[in-house]
Formats: sequence, C-alpha cells, structure tokens
Amino acid sequence: MQPGVAVPSSAIGGKNGRNAAYNLPSAIGVDDGLTLRAYRGTKAAGYSWTGSVICSRPTSNNFGSGTVHTAGFTFKDARVEVRAKMPDLTGGQWPSIWFLPAWDDDGAEIDLFEGGFLSKTANPNQLMAVKLFSSGNQQQFLDCRTDLSADYHTYSMEYRQGSSIKIFFDGSNVYTYTRGVPVGPYFIILKNGIASVHTAGWHTQVSDSTPAINLMQVSYVRVLAL
Repeated sequence: MQPGVAVPSSAIGGKNGRNAAYNLPSAIGVDDGLTLRAYRGTKAAGYSWTGSVICSRPTSNNFGSGTVHTAGFTFKDARVEVRAKMPDLTGGQWPSIWFLPAWDDDGAEIDLFEGGFLSKTANPNQLMAVKLFSSGNQQQFLDCRTDLSADYHTYSMEYRQGSSIKIFFDGSNVYTYTRGVPVGPYFIILKNGIASVHTAGWHTQVSDSTPAINLMQVSYVRVLAL
C-alpha cells in the first residue's frame, strides 16, 4: 500500500518490479458476472497501470480508517472451478487464477492459470501456465489450442491434501502434480494485471497496440467438496 493512493489499495509486488499494475477496488465491477480491469495510468509511484485483484483470504488489516476484519473463505480436499474469458494476452496482459495457503507459506503456492507467458510452441492467447511451488515441481506450459480471449472457458483444480493436485481445462485433466503436495487450507485469488519490462524474455510486453483497458471477465467461481 502507498500513502496518497485511494484506500484500500494494494500491489502484488514491490514498485519497479515485475508487476506494472497497482490494484484498486474501483477496477472491479459486478454486473451479470465479475469484471477485473487493468488500464493505463495510476497515482502509485513505481507503477504505470491500474490493475485489480480479489481474494478470499481471512484478514485483519488496518486500511488507515480503522481495522477491517473479513471471515474470508478457505478450502481443502475440494475442486475449484472458475469460468472466465481472458483479455488478449499478446501485449503484456497478466491475468491469473491462483491459490495461497492460509498458513502463510508462499512456497506452497498453486497457480491454476497465468496468462501472457512466452513459449516456442504456442501462441500466448492459447497458453495456460500452471505451477505448484514445492520442491521437485516445475512450471508447465499447456497449449489449450483455442483463443482464450475469444470466449469463456472453465479452469479447474482438484486439491487432495498430501496426495495430488489435478489441473483441468474445460473438463479435461491436462496436468497432475503428485510430488510435494501440501496439507492444509488454501484461499482463492483472481488477478488482472500487467507485466513490466523486467519480465522481458518470458512474458509478452506492453506495446503501442496494447489496449488502454483490458478485461478479465468471470462468469462464476465454484468450490465443490471432494
């Protein structure tokens, strides 16, 4: 958070880092679905875009005008489904669907979807990057063979504690992790941001053709017990 920027506000990473967007609640809209916007311009130092992020983490944070408590929502041994239409992914856009452990271990992060990554074998608009951040696991680039910015698709993850994490695209199991699977509850994060020049080489970059407003549109988020 930065003084002088609308409160509450937040940033996924530090200023002048890999993320070029500073997030504001005003970039989030709810109207027949959830819309996360990323658009040019911000009042936050060290950032050049405004982005949006929403999560279900239980919190007790001081936002400058009193303490805000949220009960939040966590899950374990469950299937999480997100039906979404991604922004164009060829101009620095960085939408994501991910999960962090409620026990504050960033080394156990789960990425169900990250967009805009570069691969030698797939167009960025067809690419789905997934990762389990635990020992012995690597990020995987999955070619969905369809333009993810052209229509809604269903991104799903089945988390069985200590056993497996299965990744699904439109109902098909496209990857499974079985090594180093954590035990404990997770919360959900949806983000629409923009990559900075510090990601050049592995992520698409902003150019003159990047739209001034980029939308990640979410039809629903559903959690089903396994």
